[in-house]
Amino acid sequence: MSETPGPGRLERRVVAALGGNAFAARGGQITMGRQFAFAREALSCLGPLLAPPFELMLSHGNGPQVGHQLARAEAAAGTAYPLPLDACVAQTQGELGYVLSRTLRDLLDERGSTRSVAVLVTEVEVDPADPAFRDPVKPVGPILDEPGAAALRARGATVRDDAGRGLRRMVPSPVPRRVVGAEVVAALLDRGVLVVAAGGGGIPVVATPRGWRGVEAVVDKDLTAALLADEVGAGLLLLVTDVPCAYTDFRTPRQAPLGRLAAARARALLDQGHFEPGSMAPKIEACLRFACRPGRRAVVCDPPSLDAALRGEAGTIVLPDG
Repeated sequence: MSETPGPGRLERRVVAALGGNAFAARGGQITMGRQFAFAREALSCLGPLLAPPFELMLSHGNGPQVGHQLARAEAAAGTAYPLPLDACVAQTQGELGYVLSRTLRDLLDERGSTRSVAVLVTEVEVDPADPAFRDPVKPVGPILDEPGAAALRARGATVRDDAGRGLRRMVPSPVPRRVVGAEVVAALLDRGVLVVAAGGGGIPVVATPRGWRGVEAVVDKDLTAALLADEVGAGLLLLVTDVPCAYTDFRTPRQAPLGRLAAARARALLDQGHFEPGSMAPKIEACLRFACRPGRRAVVCDPPSLDAALRGEAGTIVLPDG
């Protein structure tokens, strides 16, 4: 009897990014219990990717968590030292890295696996002249009521609607240029370690004559995941979010799900404005940046759809042209 062929060498290396909003309950409420529950739900759905021969790197969003860190810092003004946005990103990398690594170890123990898990605090280089610094579009923090939105605006923050979900604080989201320490991630994957890295898109830093410094921004985690997947030689990019796939005409009577897409078709839909900035648009852009070479694919789906999406039967799957 012949054996079922295993995954190709390229697709054995997988980068998966979990949406930060999914760690919160509907309405934006965050608890540590909810974060652990979501981590278990999402990581359990990854199933076979947790075992050899797959080499898995996990990333995660942190928009709601960063917003709460900023709120804590503002509430403690005059009592505790202030926290810039890059430090908030670093703190939430630690928080969610702890949640994911502990959950991974629990799941591995249940499977009788001795595979190692590593969490890396990760910086990402951005361009200080990036136009994103003049037009904040990245949502962070919880959904705001009108008094909360007015209070933030009074302090100089940008507040806008988040893809129909409600009002949220918006911050700059520059494009990632390079993941600092990508070679460390690749070396750990080579050794069979499950890696959690580049959380929240990475801590944004810029090069200066006096060395690196952090900047007030949040880098889109999907764009960083695509960049890091390219830098470590992955063949599969998974973007796990709170909807089962991407849609054309989202939240309109003409809404239609998108399945398998050639890169040129996905680019055309993106250029036509079918995907919300700061929401699905960067996910599709990340898919396009990654799935531009033969042998690669990028998938957008929610946790319940993961197993079927890996078989090519669910989610939005972006493939190279031809």
